[in-house]
Amino acid sequence: MRILHLCLANYYIDGYNYNENVLPRINKQDGHEVLIIASTETFVENTKLGYVHPGEYYTDSNIKIIRLPYVSLGSKYMSAKIRAYHKLYDNIAIFKPDIIMSHDLCFLSVLDVIKYLKRHPEVNFYADTHTARYNSGLNWLSLYVLHRLFYKSLIQKALPYLKKYFYIGESEKKFSIENYKVPESLMEYFPLGGMIFADEHYENIREKRRKELHIEDDELLLLHSGKMDVRKKTAELVNAFSSTLELKARLVIIGSIPEENRSLYELIESDSRIEYLGWKNAFELQEYLCAADLYCQPGSVSATLQNAICCRCAILSYPYEEYTSHLDFGQFLWASNQKEIIAQFRKILFKRISLHSLGEKASQCAAEVLDYRKIAAKLYES
Repeated sequence: MRILHLCLANYYIDGYNYNENVLPRINKQDGHEVLIIASTETFVENTKLGYVHPGEYYTDSNIKIIRLPYVSLGSKYMSAKIRAYHKLYDNIAIFKPDIIMSHDLCFLSVLDVIKYLKRHPEVNFYADTHTARYNSGLNWLSLYVLHRLFYKSLIQKALPYLKKYFYIGESEKKFSIENYKVPESLMEYFPLGGMIFADEHYENIREKRRKELHIEDDELLLLHSGKMDVRKKTAELVNAFSSTLELKARLVIIGSIPEENRSLYELIESDSRIEYLGWKNAFELQEYLCAADLYCQPGSVSATLQNAICCRCAILSYPYEEYTSHLDFGQFLWASNQKEIIAQFRKILFKRISLHSLGEKASQCAAEVLDYRKIAAKLYES
């Protein structure tokens, strides 16, 4: 089949392991012809939003990407919120897709997609949503004008043509029901997943990275990653770890530290058991996750958590409903603040919990819920 992925409601970042990166790769591996049409908005230097030039190129997986610029509407801000594109219809018509997967629907040119679907009702049309109260509608104008008026009108026009409206978590589901009036009967859980390695491959990667980090056989490896802004609660994690000196463990931190949070460097340097590796690409990060025993995400949500589960990690996390409702197979250590993080570390120290056992439960969750191959197969259902 010919599968078209539309990444036009937000930025698209090459080389990451988000679902808009992984799903096309799996579609390609499954023998389908795949095209990605994306905006020119992306991450620059892995830390801040910026733009690439319009044009065409191929990914490392030999998937064609067409980058379309926003139509200029007087200001960059307005253009990036309205999200209109020239020649979207023409590019769809040239590709002649059997399946269209739109990664969110909040862009004006979804009207061109609808126009194509009206003329080609045989095409299966899917969309997902990553939009929730924690990342969208954060002020009155955004919530009531942009989402409840403008984006809602576009989504309502698209609904009659959708085969499924996927949501990645409970917060996203609630936001779509409350603000876009998407009927629950059309919705289906479609999590951010991960790739699952065969046992031998996993063990080889784990051994390689632990040897590189000089992790002893009886030493635990804790991993924390992302953009270390205040919401990530990196300082709370580091302080909790440094307060548990008896724990034979290392804490490895991967990601970027923004200028406004540079005090983290001093905290990290104050404990010789903590190592900051800087930024790593998605594939390197996945290998470090295989080496880890516990992935620590005490702050804001991140797709890395699902990847960590697929890499057999026990998880320390804030108890977001996204995780408690669908992903809790017993692999989580819940912590809402620094005091609770310390309490969980002390449970590990006094062997009241086994990270190995929690890792086995993570593997069960990965196999049953988060395997991207199973998630991708939902697009092939007739």
